[in-house]
Amino acid sequence: MRNIGLQFVFALCGAASLVSALPAFGAETAPVPARAEMTDDGLIWVTATGMTLYTYHADDSTPGKSQCVNVPHPAFSDPTGGFGSIPLPRADAHKSCSQKWPPYLAGEQAQPGSDWSLIDRPEGGKQWAYRGHPLYTSVKDHKAGDRNGAVSIGQANLGGRGWSLAMAPLSFPPGLTLLRREEGLVLATLNNRPVYTSRPGVQHACYNCEKLFQPISAPALASVSGEWAIVGAGAGVRQYAYKNKALYIAPAGMSDGDIAEAGGWETVVFRKSPGNPPEIEKHLSLLGEVFTNKQGSTLYAFTCVTPAGDGVRCDDPGDAAEYWAMLCGDGKECARRWRPYQAPANPDPMGDWTVVDVAYPMFSEASGFTYPPDAPRVKTWAYRGMPVYTYYEDKAPGDIRGDGIRLFSFSGFYALQVPGRGLFD
Repeated sequence: MRNIGLQFVFALCGAASLVSALPAFGAETAPVPARAEMTDDGLIWVTATGMTLYTYHADDSTPGKSQCVNVPHPAFSDPTGGFGSIPLPRADAHKSCSQKWPPYLAGEQAQPGSDWSLIDRPEGGKQWAYRGHPLYTSVKDHKAGDRNGAVSIGQANLGGRGWSLAMAPLSFPPGLTLLRREEGLVLATLNNRPVYTSRPGVQHACYNCEKLFQPISAPALASVSGEWAIVGAGAGVRQYAYKNKALYIAPAGMSDGDIAEAGGWETVVFRKSPGNPPEIEKHLSLLGEVFTNKQGSTLYAFTCVTPAGDGVRCDDPGDAAEYWAMLCGDGKECARRWRPYQAPANPDPMGDWTVVDVAYPMFSEASGFTYPPDAPRVKTWAYRGMPVYTYYEDKAPGDIRGDGIRLFSFSGFYALQVPGRGLFD
């Protein structure tokens, strides 16, 4: 059985010592240029003022060098080879990568140390890098605690295309990590299978269920501290436990629905979800659970990345409106198809949900801008800073007719799925 093999993976990791949540500088005196902060996405690095730090996937291929530079791309190459170089809509309005993702610059007296290094910026100055990955902030973050720069929306993952949160290491036993789900941050294996614990005193509905769920075994020399423990699992097996709860792996291929039907098991929640405002509800769709308004209409977000391939977003205030226009025509038609989910007079933002001012209609003319200064505005619910909309063709709860309406596979509307749980997990 595949999950039995996972026990050997844990044993081979040599868990005699755990990874620290903060870098150990030893005899070095250089201060850490960022601080680790626990969030609903896990432990991340933030600046001294609390602004979230990010890494860029394109930098992985050029160690010690940043690919996010101050060079706008006026065109992109047609991947089919049939049209050559295609000009971007309103290329004069597009900002460069480093304008949208400002590099995390170091002061003149900055000194590298341990996992922290300095790289040269092409325009001059030094940029901090963590474990070789250059660090950036995002213009989509407006205050400390925002994490709007790396949101995953839709099957194409357009929301955070090419960008990830800069994660800090956690003090976990080897083979374990955190997974974001509806209930919050839960313990999981490295292949993103949630970790479970048996509910005390509950009779399992499935036959021989305790034998099917395999204990997460600890190596003979492993040591733990704090809320972690090692308990006996029978037959000489040492098993990891968290908050006095012994940890198990569900059988390979078992879905959330199967586990719920089996009964008696629950995920191990490391950080509970803050929840959603009362105006935000959920409904089952063909995509799995999606967020809806109070009437059950699916909520969508528009996400846009320029087809130049540099990960630069094109759905921020001031960006050219042609990407919207190509999807639905003029502002009047867009407003008919996509309706902002307006917030009440006294909204209560919670978790990933905030309220933003958006132009409605989205733009006045195709040659204008997404948010013209004089456009009428409405207060709209936003998910990670992205305004959410309903779609005019969705008639019944769970309808997702607006999902994946896009242009060039780079820009479009996607249904907002509830994190971590899908119909085919």
